[in-house]
Amino acid sequence: MRAIARALIVPLAVIGVAAQAMLPTSPVASAQPYETAAAEPNVTPAISLRQLGLPDKLEIIGSNQAFDTSIPVPEGIGPSMLTGQIGSVVNVIDGRVDVLDARGIVLGSIVVPMGVSAVPFTVDISGAMVNEGRAPLSFILRDQNPPSTSCTELPSLSLSQLMTTFSGPTPDPTTVAGFLPRYLDQITIGVGPNPSRDQQQAALALVAKLTQLSRPIPVRIDVDTSSSPVWRSGGPTRRSIEIRESDNPGIAVENPGTQGAVLAITGKGEELLRQVDLFADRRYELAQTTTASVNSMKNSVPTAAYTRSFGELDMTAESEILGVETLYIGFDASEFAVGSIDHAQVHLISNYTPVTSGNASILIRSGSTVLATHKLDESGLVDLYFDLPPETIASNVGLSLEIRYNPERDCAPLTDRITFAVDPRSTVTVTPGSHNRGGFPVLPMAFAPEFDVAIDQPEHIRYAAQAINLMGQHSVVALRPRLATLDEAAGRGSGLVVVASGEELARAGMQPPMLTTGATVVDVNGAPITDIDIHGPLGVVQAFSHNGRMVLALNSTGDWGLVDRSFDYIRGLENRWASLIGDTVATGPAGDTANMAVRAGDAMTPQPDLANGWRWWVWATIAAGVIAVLAAISIVVLRKRRANP
Repeated sequence: MRAIARALIVPLAVIGVAAQAMLPTSPVASAQPYETAAAEPNVTPAISLRQLGLPDKLEIIGSNQAFDTSIPVPEGIGPSMLTGQIGSVVNVIDGRVDVLDARGIVLGSIVVPMGVSAVPFTVDISGAMVNEGRAPLSFILRDQNPPSTSCTELPSLSLSQLMTTFSGPTPDPTTVAGFLPRYLDQITIGVGPNPSRDQQQAALALVAKLTQLSRPIPVRIDVDTSSSPVWRSGGPTRRSIEIRESDNPGIAVENPGTQGAVLAITGKGEELLRQVDLFADRRYELAQTTTASVNSMKNSVPTAAYTRSFGELDMTAESEILGVETLYIGFDASEFAVGSIDHAQVHLISNYTPVTSGNASILIRSGSTVLATHKLDESGLVDLYFDLPPETIASNVGLSLEIRYNPERDCAPLTDRITFAVDPRSTVTVTPGSHNRGGFPVLPMAFAPEFDVAIDQPEHIRYAAQAINLMGQHSVVALRPRLATLDEAAGRGSGLVVVASGEELARAGMQPPMLTTGATVVDVNGAPITDIDIHGPLGVVQAFSHNGRMVLALNSTGDWGLVDRSFDYIRGLENRWASLIGDTVATGPAGDTANMAVRAGDAMTPQPDLANGWRWWVWATIAAGVIAVLAAISIVVLRKRRANP
């Protein structure tokens, strides 16, 4: 997880900077509904900033100060519109919020409403400067209030439900390089009704690679095993790929220049698998013709590391402080490429303006649990070590740094501030292991970078593909699925995605949270253990530990469409995979879906062998355990939304 975090990821710190000079009147934001913002051709649907790893709400406190965010922008397209709601207005006289880019150019202004709770706004940000794949934006409140001091009630407001659109060309493809524009809604990979083992491996690898290429935009990628041709008329933001066995290895655009264009990937054995590696990164853009082929390939695996610096993890934060300010930083555990971890130590180094008068301190916490405190004095340096115990470990780990500075004199001017900056030389050291929260929170960490995939029937490959696509959207490291039989996978210790019946899981010695033992019968292996006949089918997605490694099992008692419904439920959550709690997502005969903690994935009881005794819950993942009870006919829908601290 990074300072600008991804899904279950900590929010970007809102950074106050020194007062800026008043700017000339700028374009005023419109109050059109969100859906009209993306009505133009080649403009994406509105995407919540949460989907891009950012908070979708900014609290602006004080006038003439910048509050910043930085929108990730995929290569080849640009930002288009910013939409949201402005409200919670306090003590603002004749105000507006100016929206500026990194050059200080005013892109637009939002009029501060009076006498209403909130109103929608739309700002054209197409002129924002994009640098290194990000479009920094600053929000500055301008008003006619009298000068303020630290004793004054500061003007404040909130910008909420923040969403953005992107714009860029999505022409009908004519070349391999142009087949995948920078924004797509969906990619469908066709393998036919009886795909060979090599076709299946190529399809799964392609799902993982294309998911990584698409980040941070969550593009849906499906594998189609139908006998009919892949659906080819999805419009400019959808693409179809077919993987075929052929004696002529290569990649070709068929029907170029039309909406029926298909990218055909062909070959046999290793030659077929080699073609997929053209999409390891943006190197496919070199293929500016209708055909290409990969003649050789040498595998490389991400280098594992037990210690990484904040700089390597992009854990940066800086702010100017008067009163109280909270900075949020964090890391994605998959960046260490060591699989599942159960412990981490943080060495935090920070620099700040020496405090020679007044008083200042830093408090480090997760949620409501304090990890460490330190007085800020004339040294100007913080140098602290603290541990993250097993119950805090998840795929994305976050920290909040609460910094306080109170000047010595009363009612000091707002310019009396200190600067606090996290040093990129700070480090995180992890310990591999499976003694952690378990369940969904440790995925995809436990599968990074390599894991096994076992599928009972070729037509069920699409379920494994959906899992890989959803998990890959939340992994900094590209996932590397490896097709295997269940017997082959049983002999290895890496993570496992398995699509199989309950009987096959039982024969392999696995005991998932829910074991389907008949057409309508399920064993719930929680507390208490129950054997329930629900008098109907069940579709289950569940994560559990087996022999020291994580298993993600996908199975049904007969109606596999219910597994699709379970995945649709996950896609509908605010942060998709990162919103899941517990260890089980199950859809019952009525089509309702439950997300529950049967055995794992919820808050753990602190372990008695922790030397420091700290209980450290990752912020925004604190939730009371949810235990769902299977009803006689259907499963009650349990949707639990995490609250931001």
